[in-house]
Amino acid sequence: MKVKTIGKIYDWLEFSGARVNVIYGGAGSGKSYTIAQFLLFEKFLNERNKRILVSRKTNPSLKDSAYLLFLDLLNEYGIPYEHNKAEQVVSFNGNRLVFRSMDNPEKIKSSEYNYIWLEEATDFSVDDFRQVALRLRRVTDTENRLYLSFNPISTMNWVYKTFFEKQYPNSAKLKTTYQDNPFLPDDYVNSLVGLKDQDENYYLIYALGEFGVLKNLIYNFPVVDTIPAHFDEIFWGLDFGFNNPSALVKVGLYDDVYYVIGEVYRRGLTNSDLIDILNEKVAKGESIYADSAEPARIEEIAREGFRIYPAKKSVRDGIDFLKSQTVKVYQQCVNVLKESQTYKWKEDKNGNVLDEPVKFNDHAMDAIRYAIYSQAQTNKISTARIDL
Repeated sequence: MKVKTIGKIYDWLEFSGARVNVIYGGAGSGKSYTIAQFLLFEKFLNERNKRILVSRKTNPSLKDSAYLLFLDLLNEYGIPYEHNKAEQVVSFNGNRLVFRSMDNPEKIKSSEYNYIWLEEATDFSVDDFRQVALRLRRVTDTENRLYLSFNPISTMNWVYKTFFEKQYPNSAKLKTTYQDNPFLPDDYVNSLVGLKDQDENYYLIYALGEFGVLKNLIYNFPVVDTIPAHFDEIFWGLDFGFNNPSALVKVGLYDDVYYVIGEVYRRGLTNSDLIDILNEKVAKGESIYADSAEPARIEEIAREGFRIYPAKKSVRDGIDFLKSQTVKVYQQCVNVLKESQTYKWKEDKNGNVLDEPVKFNDHAMDAIRYAIYSQAQTNKISTARIDL
């Protein structure tokens, strides 16, 4: 079977003798795709009697990313497999590929594995990591391995403190950048290179794969682990993408507080795919505010019976409005939280703060602004008409 791989990452994974393997670096370096290929083709298909755990912090984020990635690879290469959708388990020749999240650690406590991959490792806590490491104890004919992958957004997390401030026992690290990935489209490469003119720290993190310190963040959303049982209103924001992720966020308003309570964050979605997702998630009558730069896509979705409208797109006015409100994010919305931790104002080369955000990795931030600002403006107009 001929498989196109990113040689630097695949070869390192194949020949690393470490028990714990840390793969980090910039955007577009192909970390996740290559780890999935390696676990699938080297372990799942070539070995026997193995248990492989693939995990993200929450199950929605897991299903939108690694789970779909493995299924796509299996189908692309015509590999026969058994699939227990309810349990999120894929089986082949006595091997089991298990997809479990850590939003409930009890899900993995009774299990043992040979190989474990923590995707977006910085989303986990150090306690999650310790709990997972205890599960890496299944005895077979090979040595067990743990893999962690992430973007080095900040030094203020357990991954940096555990693996970079000191040497974790029996571990190895590999840094990757977009330059290691020959399959990236030119427009994405240009967007990464162009970060140098937008923000030096963004360029350092996302293009060069270095740890950075991000200042002048725009939002500081409180994170909540519970949400109201009922809301006064529910509405949605949608930022279209394809090579970049499409971001669909669900917002609830209760007692003048906005709660971000759900998300879909996925690359490669056509409008047909989006309509399937909307049919599954959006109740009839709930409003969707979408990127007004895509009128054809909005019209196609509207013809399917959805209340979808072009969003109010004034970036500065929308940001100012959100900052004047109380906006809380449910802890399950890990992609919203990840973007909010890096969403910042541009700085010029002299460090002066500019009056616009850095235009990169902002898909969920745009969707939240579309939803909350547009809904507020719609309600304001409706109230004004009633007063008249």
